[in-house]
Amino acid sequence: MPGNGYFPAWKRSMPNKSLDDDLVMSAVDLALASPAEQRDAYIRAACGGDSDLIEQVRKYVELEERLDGFLEEPLFPPPPDEPPFQRGDLLADRFDILGEVGEGGMGWVYEAWDKKLERRVAIKCAKSGFHKRLPPEVAHAREIAHDNVCKVFEIHTVEGARGEIDVISMEFLKGETLAARLQRGGISRTEALGLARQICDGLAEAHRNGVVHGDVKGNNVIITKGPDGAERAVITDFGLARRPGMAGARGTAQSMAGGAMDYMAPEIWKGEKATPASDVYGLGVILCELFAGRRPFGADTPVEERFRGKPPSLDWKWDRVLAKCLDPDPARRFQSAGEVEKALKKSWRWYAIAAAAGIALAAAVSAATYQITTAPQEVARLAVLPFAADLESTALSQGALLDTGNRLSHLKSSRARRLTVIPVSDALQNKVDQPAKARTLLGATLALTGEWRRDGEGIQISAHLIDTSSLTHLQDWQATYSKDELPNAPIALAGMVTSTLRLPPLAAVATVNAAAYPSYSAGAALARRNPDVERALPLLQRAVDLDPASPLTHAKLAEAQWAEYTITKDPDWQKRALASLAAAKARNGDVLEVLLVSGTINSASGWFEEAKTDLLRALDLDRNNGDVWRQLGHVYEDSGQSNQALDAYRKAIDLQPDYFKNHLDLGAYYFNLGDYEDAARQREQTVTLAPDMADAHYALAAPYLNMGRYADAEYQLNLAKQAQDTARVEMGFGLIRLYQDQPEDAISYFEKAVAMGPASSLYYIDLGTAYRRAHRTAEANAAYEKGLGLARTELKQNPLDGYSLSRRAYLNACLNNREDAETDIEEAIKMSRNSFNVRWMGVQTYEYLEEHDQAVELLKGAPASMFTLASQSLDLAPLRASNAYQRLLASHNSKN
Repeated sequence: MPGNGYFPAWKRSMPNKSLDDDLVMSAVDLALASPAEQRDAYIRAACGGDSDLIEQVRKYVELEERLDGFLEEPLFPPPPDEPPFQRGDLLADRFDILGEVGEGGMGWVYEAWDKKLERRVAIKCAKSGFHKRLPPEVAHAREIAHDNVCKVFEIHTVEGARGEIDVISMEFLKGETLAARLQRGGISRTEALGLARQICDGLAEAHRNGVVHGDVKGNNVIITKGPDGAERAVITDFGLARRPGMAGARGTAQSMAGGAMDYMAPEIWKGEKATPASDVYGLGVILCELFAGRRPFGADTPVEERFRGKPPSLDWKWDRVLAKCLDPDPARRFQSAGEVEKALKKSWRWYAIAAAAGIALAAAVSAATYQITTAPQEVARLAVLPFAADLESTALSQGALLDTGNRLSHLKSSRARRLTVIPVSDALQNKVDQPAKARTLLGATLALTGEWRRDGEGIQISAHLIDTSSLTHLQDWQATYSKDELPNAPIALAGMVTSTLRLPPLAAVATVNAAAYPSYSAGAALARRNPDVERALPLLQRAVDLDPASPLTHAKLAEAQWAEYTITKDPDWQKRALASLAAAKARNGDVLEVLLVSGTINSASGWFEEAKTDLLRALDLDRNNGDVWRQLGHVYEDSGQSNQALDAYRKAIDLQPDYFKNHLDLGAYYFNLGDYEDAARQREQTVTLAPDMADAHYALAAPYLNMGRYADAEYQLNLAKQAQDTARVEMGFGLIRLYQDQPEDAISYFEKAVAMGPASSLYYIDLGTAYRRAHRTAEANAAYEKGLGLARTELKQNPLDGYSLSRRAYLNACLNNREDAETDIEEAIKMSRNSFNVRWMGVQTYEYLEEHDQAVELLKGAPASMFTLASQSLDLAPLRASNAYQRLLASHNSKN
């Protein structure tokens, strides 16, 4: 029977439901929204077998049917609303109205130009009776920063035809609704999959921020174009959903007869409050439309069937997930869109890959079947090691080996083996020159090693492919090349690897001519190491002179010039790098190597949209390149797109699951979010893959330190120091002492770190703090002044780096530059609102300025790890003693 166990919350919360006017009128409204022949069935289903409630609802429905809505109409109806604005109006001395975009049941939307921020925006204003619907939308949607959620900027009060009126400025979206797109038909499976994933991503981000949409349906999703021209699905109208039981619900309910009722979860029909689970129901309906081309229930499906039954089978690949989205009992549904997203990932993973490549559905099915039945049985991790060579040939050989690794990294997996390539630059950085070291330091299962010797006018190359566990030679190879033939060596070396491991053949990639190749190859190798960049520059300039038509020579010169700029901070090198990159693009900007260099420079300059465009195009050229995905993750992270960054890092791990750098960078992502538990897990994996690498042990020490696990942190730092002592390792030792109130001991470590370099404003913050706690005031101020200068330099390099700006704020506070400190920290928080590091630096800055209320405000909603840091900080002792902090801590602890 309908109602027996399907909606237990109703039974518990309403002993005598017929006395609840809101509940009764909600059921009346929605019964009237149903087709006349279904109303009685709806009433019986909605009332759950409660005879008193059924009788009460029927009475009102029959009355309304007889009066035909007479009681709803006022005796003297007001005149219809006129549009409040016209083209050419200027609102708040800021928004130029360009025209009306559309009119809905609750208001108007205009296209406008924001003169202050110089961008096109949408202006939304409400009709009479709906003004109070605007603030909730702003309050809700402003919490969410995601590509698949319409960005709401601010609420403004402006003068209109009816006097003062509240309007919202929001992202302008040019496109059509998902409902309109589906109605046009002809949507391909690949397009459907792409839209489904984006809608899930956007709604999942809302739920992660504690925001419920309340009206998930096709009309509230806009299909527009992203910066790369790809389709972008954007969820709109957060907070504007009008649920049954609210004043004025009648008009909304009646409008649902046109189809919107199909998206409503059963509990919403019954007047209950919207929850993430009810959003999931609407999402499930959208997924049905995308995957099966129809809604789960037909228009003639009786209401009680919707209340008690799951939808019929639609498509075997999706049925299990869809059934759980559409379960009539909200407790048995997925509890958030994030859970839906995870459940779908396994199903759509190979379809999505096919979609990205523009493959038809049948091909996608074949790919999925192939992956399931013949997935790679072995993951080979190949470390390209430096070859033994005379001093004159070292750089040339290393450049050729970089080229070899680059060619191998473009390979797709074979049925028997998946290949992860660890480039020679990693081996050089970690001083790995033997296969056995490659296993422990780099986690490699295979090593490519050999010798490079001059033989008269030519070069003799011997290569060995070695199993790093048994040290067995799987293949030995030898060839002699003349100077003109040398560009063929990387191709032959890569071919030796592919043939031995029975991998797919090499794809063709761009190269340089024979005359330029020796200089290009040697310069490329030297450019990867900071001390040698200066030596690389003339070699790469010579390569450009010898092959000016190649985009690769110009791109590699741009990379080296940019590296020199990051070392020297000389703006002349920045100009040269940009000029060389422009020259590369003028020859062929659609080359993987050019796109990667462009992405690096754009990202480092804070031009994140341009960097994303570069890297997304690089993925078009080579979707299976883990290095591109990892670099894209950095760009997303630096631009505040946290969820996209996580997806990119995870994709890199999917493609190269045993490459230590991927786990290292994902660990850094979690660390920067203040998620020290997950950061530690990823870095523990890094240590497992590269147990003798100094950076791996230092990276693991950092989350241990911030979690208060000082003994574990010091153990990891000692392991790192045994492998390679660095400034970061010494800083780590100093921080352990500083956190344990041993400032004099900390100073010795910090001074050593600063002497080792490279210079960093963060190092001087810690050194100055140690001096201050040791009552060495003059030395503390000198350290802070030095740090302030470095922070200014760092911001010149990337003016959009909120973390550098927050460090400048803190240093200004320490130097009693109060006004500058307040201005800097306010701007840093605006720029990087979701950055854990910026938020934590803001807490410290405000507390140093004795603005306790501002510090507490920043701690509201902070993750648990920030309270852990606050509990360890001696500088925050006054804050911890305040009543405001104690109340906030108690509230935080009660929620966790």
